[in-house]
Amino acid sequence: MIEARAPGKVVLWGEYAVLLGAPALVMAVDRYAVCHLTPGGEAWGFSCAGYNAPDATLSRERLLGVAPPAARHVASIPWHVLHALENGALGNGGRVHTDTRAFYQGEEKLGLGSSAALTVAAYAAFAELLNQQPDYRVALHIHHNLQGRLGSGIDVAAAFFGGLLRFQRDDTPSTEDPHRWSLPGNLGMVFIWTGHGSATPGHLRRFEHWLRNGGDSGPIEALCRSSESLFASTDVLQGLAEYTRRLRALDAVADIGIYDPSHEVLDRLAIDSRVVYKPCGAGGGDMGVAFSEDHEALAVFAERAAAQGFTPMALETASNGIEITR
Repeated sequence: MIEARAPGKVVLWGEYAVLLGAPALVMAVDRYAVCHLTPGGEAWGFSCAGYNAPDATLSRERLLGVAPPAARHVASIPWHVLHALENGALGNGGRVHTDTRAFYQGEEKLGLGSSAALTVAAYAAFAELLNQQPDYRVALHIHHNLQGRLGSGIDVAAAFFGGLLRFQRDDTPSTEDPHRWSLPGNLGMVFIWTGHGSATPGHLRRFEHWLRNGGDSGPIEALCRSSESLFASTDVLQGLAEYTRRLRALDAVADIGIYDPSHEVLDRLAIDSRVVYKPCGAGGGDMGVAFSEDHEALAVFAERAAAQGFTPMALETASNGIEITR
């Protein structure tokens, strides 16, 4: 049996700005998507835990056929993976079981990049089976197709490489050069789950609609400058405070829905606790993060958030990306 796993992610800064080529900071987190692959048999069987899809069995011919399974089919990701690999040596059958339970709180997704992590894990498992080396650019291509060509690929980078990464859309790193970054040692973070998921593609489509229809480019240009300047800042906390103001200004003019009611409440709690708070990624739910150099203030914020029904999450940096064992 082959086991491959890949971590999830949180975007610390640069959401939306990264879509226009600005650099963003992403942290791979210790929540893993796992793919178990066991070759053998007369057909390919697929099952999953976490992601809600019924089991399925496909012949080799169907799995390698030109028509992809439906988007939410349990074999959708493996189909896209196999069509990006040299698949002539694929056997007649086997078992594929994927597990993304670490990305859920009950029935709700946490917003930690489960689809990218699962894509990377499945890609790594099939690449191992077919004696091929996983390639970051191929992983990007697979997930880009699965997402309807939306998004920057920042979640794929976190899943593939792990660690804390300076990611830029137009700067594709090689496997040996993932642009690792570090934060000041005195900067603390607390992650909060809002209690409900968010439909990232919808937020991205509203953002792209606003761009296409001639919206005032000032707010997104300011957000891009703020995101880039954070990488050269000598006061990251102050830079984050400025960045969050720019993010809110973008949301106000573009009507993306980043600051939904849950993030609004958490933002007010952060102000009262004297910490800097922002949504992670597309917003509208999912995860948020609070920053401060005062760790007691962060603890107060976490307590106040929990009292309001939100969930502080213990997330650590996942140092490694793809991990494969036999």
